[in-house]
Amino acid sequence: MAGVRDGGIDDETLQELRSRATQLLLKEDWREYIAVCTRIVDGASGDCRVLCSALAHCADARARLGDAAGALADCDAALAADPAHPAALLSKGAILRGLGRYAPAADCFRAAALAAGGGGGGADEARELVEQCRRLEAQARSGAVDLSEWVLAGFAGKCPDLAEYVGPVEVRRSARGGRGVFAVKNVEAGATLMMAKAVAIGRGVLQDTDDGGEKMVVWKDFVDKVLDAAEKCPRTAALIHTLSTGEEQQDDLVIPEMALFRQEAGDLNLSDGTSVVREKETQEVLDVDRILKVLDVNCLTEDAPAADVLGNNGVVNCGVGLWILPSFINHSCHPNARRTHIRDHAIVHASRDIKAGGGDHEILKSESDLVNGADMGALVVRLEEKMRKSMVKEKCKVFLRASFWSAYSALYDSDKLVRKWGRRVPSEALVAESIADAVGGSENVLRAMLRGSRDANGCINRLEVEDKVVRIGRATYGKVVKRHAMRALCRLALDDNNNTNL
Repeated sequence: MAGVRDGGIDDETLQELRSRATQLLLKEDWREYIAVCTRIVDGASGDCRVLCSALAHCADARARLGDAAGALADCDAALAADPAHPAALLSKGAILRGLGRYAPAADCFRAAALAAGGGGGGADEARELVEQCRRLEAQARSGAVDLSEWVLAGFAGKCPDLAEYVGPVEVRRSARGGRGVFAVKNVEAGATLMMAKAVAIGRGVLQDTDDGGEKMVVWKDFVDKVLDAAEKCPRTAALIHTLSTGEEQQDDLVIPEMALFRQEAGDLNLSDGTSVVREKETQEVLDVDRILKVLDVNCLTEDAPAADVLGNNGVVNCGVGLWILPSFINHSCHPNARRTHIRDHAIVHASRDIKAGGGDHEILKSESDLVNGADMGALVVRLEEKMRKSMVKEKCKVFLRASFWSAYSALYDSDKLVRKWGRRVPSEALVAESIADAVGGSENVLRAMLRGSRDANGCINRLEVEDKVVRIGRATYGKVVKRHAMRALCRLALDDNNNTNL
């Protein structure tokens, strides 16, 4: 006869439930898995070990479904019964880490290491997680990222862990109407402005990048991920609702509190009076129509001219995502910020010096649209002659050259056009460096500077060129690597397109 436990569940039933839970775990049927674990919890209240283990398993499953509040509640219930339960401590630490609460997550992992004893795999793993949280906490406070070793390894191996970070910026009302992101203090080129994790990303490998049907499949998958994330997490849904649908009057747009993006403790209260009560089992009905409108005007593509993607090794050629805070950045033809995509994070950095109060802009559309179908050499020569005859100031020349950069680039890329027009236009290195000084770095500018620096039969000052590589490289990619790794980063990012040797 099966033994009966204090909670009313017998050993045979417990074994059956555990077996069922294992099957569901393998199938990743998390909702049914939670239901089975809940039955174990309800029937094993008198057995602390079984109770805490089942609650920890419940927490893990809820976290996979995006129910962070419910997962934390399960962990707290387990720790109320046994404050030193290793699995519950590890689960709570993982959930807090996912929410960007690195310091309290580290406390949980540290307690788990102590509960596991002085040695052994479990204790060692917990201590490694403590160190990971310590690094992420430092990132979240400073925005300092060092990808040097990853870059030097050719993006091989695991991508370094990245935190979310909000730098010296805030969302403000723009003097021209609407809202945007502005620097609250002077920022030097290359400095990190923000690091944000995507709500969702849609990526694909398209055989034909002009095939609208294939792109639509990627887009549908992306939209489904966004709606799923918003449905699972009220905080995510509330953050999405801070973004514009494109239909509001500019002056009616709400200016959100920056605390929302810093993931500070406490309930989420929006400045327009909307509040999200994040209690277990609380769920608001999604406004799907509004979210779809938000996505139409706020999504960022990974192949945008002002974006770089590190670590995909050229495999993925179609990527779209939603990053909340970066979506508040205004667009400009003279950008002073760029973004770097690393896995599901977007790192936005200053591509040139920004004065306090300056808006952080990014380019949305290539200037090549302005000069389609023309003889690029002839167009550049006409532009240079017009500027010279009109005595255009040097700063204005730079902005005009930047606006027509695709024409300059096409000229310098063509040996035929260089032979035909080269004597009548400035050198490639001179144009590239002046543009970088005025409007910030980009891969095109960096490529042109590197290639143009080899003029005069290779008689160049290598130290001077290296200084320029580092300066323009940081303006292009941000300060994500140290000086010794910048050369490798430039080579990895540019060689596939132009075989430039640094």
